[in-house]
Amino acid sequence: MPRIIIVCPTTGADVPTGHRTQDFDPSVIVEPRSFRCPVCHQVHAWCGHDARIEAGLTPAAARLAALPQ
Repeated sequence: MPRIIIVCPTTGADVPTGHRTQDFDPSVIVEPRSFRCPVCHQVHAWCGHDARIEAGLTPAAARLAALPQ
């Protein structure tokens, strides 16, 4: 299942939020979520408009990738 990532506001690096999803609809995540960044080790808050599915996967491709092989 593809990871949800954001851009670290401190370093500008793509970082995983710790969440994975089969179907990603950023408008659903309206309440801020937080996690400890594996790059800069600070706590970052994020909402759906900050996030995207990990590089190279469109939502349709992510759904296909999540299907059992």
